[in-house]
Amino acid sequence: MAQVTRWLPLLGADDTARAARFVFERDRVTFIAAHALLNTVVAAALGVAPAALQFVRGPHGKPDVRVAGLPAPISFNLSHTDGLIGLALAAAPGCALGFDLERLDRGTKIDVARSYFHPEECAWLLALPVEEQPAGFVRLWTLKEAFIKATGEGLSRDLASFLFRPVVPPRIAFAHQSPAVAAGEWWFEQRIIDSVFMAAVGLHTAGGHATITWREADAGSLMTG
Repeated sequence: MAQVTRWLPLLGADDTARAARFVFERDRVTFIAAHALLNTVVAAALGVAPAALQFVRGPHGKPDVRVAGLPAPISFNLSHTDGLIGLALAAAPGCALGFDLERLDRGTKIDVARSYFHPEECAWLLALPVEEQPAGFVRLWTLKEAFIKATGEGLSRDLASFLFRPVVPPRIAFAHQSPAVAAGEWWFEQRIIDSVFMAAVGLHTAGGHATITWREADAGSLMTG
């Protein structure tokens, strides 16, 4: 808990108040660590102090960052699960960028897949050997989360309106294609971390390709001195 106390100065007043409202200590610690990571990395990328950051939420809750009232020249997306926190960062403003983390041992949610996934995704999942279905479900779920977080729509988007073909790299397709949505303009990558977690990142890019650098850091590096 001493380390968590050291992270608190990295949070703004709103996040500090939100942290205090958590009933369970583990949830409070995760929230504090996640937002300390967010503020530290974003502030370092912009060359300002964490206190200079102002986060503004969009219609579905996706935040953007401003400095001195002006949109900052970066895009980001935060995710956390039990035991791991992660952040995706792009050096360009207004990017459709999404990132998701899940534990591989969360189990297979076949009923969820049948209710919300595209039929092609369900068929792929059910065709896997039973022992591979939990990881298959998490693979699809993190990709879907990365996409709806990138667009800012969240779960207001019908999860069956788009589908993933889990090749390498993963490819997205749309059930009802429209001129405003081009599947070839999206880039997705996935990575298994410590044999426990699945991470997925998605980015809208006109060129249809992105170079993504993955880095790992110990929580103790958030604040030194």
